[in-house]
Amino acid sequence: MIRRLLVLLMAVTLVAASCGGDEEGSDTTQPAPLATTTTVADTTTTTEATTTTTVATFDIVDAVLDYTSTIPDGWMAISDTEAFKDAVDASGALLLDVREVSEYEAGHIPGAINVPLRTVTDNLDKIPTDRQVFVYCKSGYRAGLTASSLRMLGYDNVLVYPPGWSGWTAAEQDVATDDVAAETFAVPDIPGELLTAVDDFMNNIPEGYYTAGDTEAVKSAVEAGAFLLDVRTASEYEEGFIPGAVNVNLREIPANLDLIPTDKPVIDYCKSGYRAALAVPVLHVLGFDNARAYTGSYNAWTDANEPIETP
Repeated sequence: MIRRLLVLLMAVTLVAASCGGDEEGSDTTQPAPLATTTTVADTTTTTEATTTTTVATFDIVDAVLDYTSTIPDGWMAISDTEAFKDAVDASGALLLDVREVSEYEAGHIPGAINVPLRTVTDNLDKIPTDRQVFVYCKSGYRAGLTASSLRMLGYDNVLVYPPGWSGWTAAEQDVATDDVAAETFAVPDIPGELLTAVDDFMNNIPEGYYTAGDTEAVKSAVEAGAFLLDVRTASEYEEGFIPGAVNVNLREIPANLDLIPTDKPVIDYCKSGYRAALAVPVLHVLGFDNARAYTGSYNAWTDANEPIETP
């Protein structure tokens, strides 16, 4: 009996030993879960810097107004021959004869170079900007067209000798027949639209140079519906004007374009014809291809004893 108990006791002991574990060697800590990496989408919006370049819009009306509104007293002219000679001597001015080649070759003011009117804008490199320039023709009209055109292009050093070749020879001044070689000068930076407009005007001046004819021709044109534009000052206009004429001072033409028609002939005049010549390029460059000048102007009208009006 005792022996059976011992056997049973030994069997229980062995079973217990086989079911037990080594505590020091066993890891009872649960493994930590794997770290989860969460990728967050970059929601930041990157905006590239945008540079806006504002291109200045060229306004030809403003450009022409810059010229007309700054026309000085005296209308850019020296009419006295002796004063003209003194000015040329004192300034070392360039003399620009804008008559035709045949006229120039027949005789010209000593030292003058020849650039015919219609080719002036094709020869800007012959005209300096850093010294005085005097323009002349036969009687002053073509010189007025030239000076006004050059002034619009920024040549504010240009003046006119209105008596021209006729006045020079009448004063029995020296004449020359040699061909004076022109120098070459830098051409200033001129806005393309303005240069194109002035060049188009100069290159296409017709026979007659945009003149409206004598007093009788002007009367007939007015009777047929032509518009008369008096470009003198308001004070001159108030003293008397050709009947029906509307007054727009030469200096203010670009600011009063709404007063000038485009659907009928426009004939401009002043006192003697010189300012009328200055006005013609201004009007044409601004789109009034219907403009002509009454070269005799108010003096010729009153000399012919034609009627006048006052406001």
